[in-house]
Formats: sequence, C-alpha cells, structure tokens
Amino acid sequence: MLLLGRVVAALISGALLAQSYSLHPFWPLAWIAPAPVLIAAIGASRLGAFAYGAIAGMVSMALMMSYFLQLGGAVPVLVITLARALIWGAMAYAVRSASHLLPKWAAVFVFPTLMAGIETLIAATSPHGSAGSLAYSQMDFLPAIQIASIGGAPAITFVVALFASTFALLISKRALVAALAPTLIVAAALGFGYWRIEQPPESRETIDATLIAGDQFEGVSDDWRAVWNAYIPQIERAADDGRHLIVLPDKIAHLEPGDRGAAIEQLGEIARRRDLLIVAGADDETDGGARFNRAFAYERTEWRSYDKRHMIPGLESAFEPGAADVTFQHGGVLYGIAICKDMDFPNLARGYAGVDVMIVPAWDFGIDAWLHSRMAVLRGVENGYSIVRSARNGVLTVSDGYGRVTSQSPSGPQTAYNVSVPAAGLGATFYAQFGDIFGWSMLALAALLIGWTIWARSRAGQGD
Repeated sequence: MLLLGRVVAALISGALLAQSYSLHPFWPLAWIAPAPVLIAAIGASRLGAFAYGAIAGMVSMALMMSYFLQLGGAVPVLVITLARALIWGAMAYAVRSASHLLPKWAAVFVFPTLMAGIETLIAATSPHGSAGSLAYSQMDFLPAIQIASIGGAPAITFVVALFASTFALLISKRALVAALAPTLIVAAALGFGYWRIEQPPESRETIDATLIAGDQFEGVSDDWRAVWNAYIPQIERAADDGRHLIVLPDKIAHLEPGDRGAAIEQLGEIARRRDLLIVAGADDETDGGARFNRAFAYERTEWRSYDKRHMIPGLESAFEPGAADVTFQHGGVLYGIAICKDMDFPNLARGYAGVDVMIVPAWDFGIDAWLHSRMAVLRGVENGYSIVRSARNGVLTVSDGYGRVTSQSPSGPQTAYNVSVPAAGLGATFYAQFGDIFGWSMLALAALLIGWTIWARSRAGQGD
C-alpha cells in the first residue's frame, strides 16, 4: 500500500470512528471502523504506524468537537483530541509491532485488549467516567450489549474491536488459522446476547408511572412557587389516572433556606394525600450556605434524600458531592436513586446491584439527549435493573435489565409521559458481583502482549 493509500485508510477509519463515537452512532460502523487504519499500520514503518493511528484518532473527534466546545471550551477539546491521537497512535504502533514479532494467534488480541483495558482505566480515573466508550455505539444492537452483564462496557468494546482486528489481520497476513479463535469468541458473545434477551422474565409486573419534565423554565428557577404551580396540576392528573410513581427531573428549582420547608411540606402533602411515590431533583441550599444537587423521594409516611456524587466539571462546582447510595422499599419494589451524570460511572451504578428499579432525575444538553439516556440504560444491563429516567432538555426513558427501551419521549414544556415500568430486576449479574475484573484483566493481558513483543524484538536483534 502506497503512502497516500495509508493516509486515506487512516482518514477512512477516523471518519467511521467519528460516527461511532458521535451523539447518534450507527452501530454497524464501529465493527469495521478500526480495520483500515490497522491494515495501514501493519504494513508501515514504526513511525508510520504511529502517525496513521494518530491521524485516525484526531479525525475521530470531528463530530464531537462542537459538543465539547459547548460544555467546556477550547482547552478540553485540545486535551481530549491530543489524548485520542496519542492513544490511537500508540495502539497502531503496538499492533504493527506485534503483527511482525508475535505469532498471529497472539497478535490479533493486542488491539482489543488495549481498547478494553484503556477504557477500563479511563472509566476508573476520568471525571467523566465511562463517557467516550466505544461500547455506547452498540446501544441499538441489543445482542451485542448483553455481554456487559458479564464484563461491563469494556466487554462490548473488546468484542467489537476483536472483530476489526481479526479482519485486519486476515487482509494483511492471510491469517486464516489465527482467525478461528477470535471468530468463535465474537460468535459466542453474540450468541449469548441473543440467548439472554430471549429469556422469559421472572415477573411481568409493572409500575404505573408518570415522568414529568418542565423545559419551560430557563436554568434553575429561584421561584419555588412558580415551579410548584407548574408541576402540581400534572401530578394531580397523574394521580387521577391511577399512577403510583411520579419522577420529576434534576434541579427543578433552587431551594433557598426560606423555601426549603415549604417545598418539602408541599411535595410530602401530595404524596400522602394521593398515596404516591414522588422523586424530584432540586438545588438545595442549607442555612449554612452549602449547596447540594439533591433528589428528594416522598412516600405516604416518610421522605428521604440522595445527594449527587459526580458533578459536571466546570458547571457544577458550587455543589458539595454526596457520599452514599440511597435504596428503599416501596410497594414490594426495591428502588435506588442516582442523579444524571452519576450513571456515567459504572462503579457507582454497580453499588446498586440487587435493586429492581433505578430512578434517575436528569438534565441533559438537548443535543446529547439520546446518548446520555443510553449510558444510563447500559448501567441497567450491567447490573440487571430497570431504569426510569426523567430528563429536562432530554429524553424521558424507561428501560429494562436487558437494555430494551420500553418507553421514550422527548421532553418539552409541561411534558407528562405515562409509562409502565418493569417492576422486577433480573437479579445480580456476574458484572454486579465481580465488577471490572474483565476490563482490568484485559489491561494486564495487553501489558503482557506488549512485553512479549519487546522481548521478541530484543531476541531477534531487530530495530524494526
């Protein structure tokens, strides 16, 4: 392949990856996106392999730049783009070296183990959690995401990347025998997915719920009375319709110390009078001036609150982070509560393993509505519970423990969406019990394969 052909291959991979990492991915593209740049890298020099990978990595940011600019400005965009270029450059370099120095059956696993391992490391250390994982590109392909119940999001990424790596090695090295094991692994993962989604649920009971979103308010309203007057008629109508669960979005109002008591009393009163479970998010300010991004849960006889634990960097610095999960029984259903960005963090969501339903008040940015809702949906697959997510400037979403979106509707001014929520969780999944053991194992295996490559190069005495 000539130099120009390799550059074009890197650009093609970058373009396909850009769509796969975008706010509205088309799932088949991720399976083939890395292949052109891997093929180019395998036949290139070491420096060339790194350069082609870096080109693909930079181009992969193309469709997300405006979104990141909106959220954080130019500096985060530059940092993320540089990091993406370096990571993809390093992976292409590693794939090229392994394909020259290792047995083909081992070389084919370098790319997928690096992808899964690096994503595991990022999810554990980034202030944005698992955001940016290639796994989210597969949310419309239900069989592919079921493997998350075993290995989390990194397992999805591993399978997708393994397919691309196998294809690249077949084209570059005619490695038919080496492709057998990867082909069986991919087939087994998809076979497991098809089998899992066909399993009959232990219970078909549902919860009659209403998700309410008030996009008519600009920002966080300081006028509790206006907010209450907007929501109370919708809550009353939902109760009249026989609804038992009402979920309002994140930060429906800023509760100053003088308003806090009235808000708690008014929400508690309607929960008691209409025998409802009401969950609502608020910017809750204490007498001492501390502020919490808080979700209140009101039942007939009591109320409780949950404090958001992961804030959006640069946008929610005024809030004190929470430190504890909140779970409770209501009507024979075990509920958990998290707020918006919390569900970007697999480890936090795994702490709720065993609940039946996660209630998630949220507030999105409009353009990221689909993707951010699906990030929460994947937490449900990982841990086997249903998700009820009511979002301002987003998508009101209900999903089951298989990742099936059973109800969804865009938010809007005075949106009230009646839904049926699967009431029984699927029980503790392998991932819920053992966490990211798969992802960390892939990182360790990637390190082992790279170490083997370095040793093989020194033994061969080549500077290649």
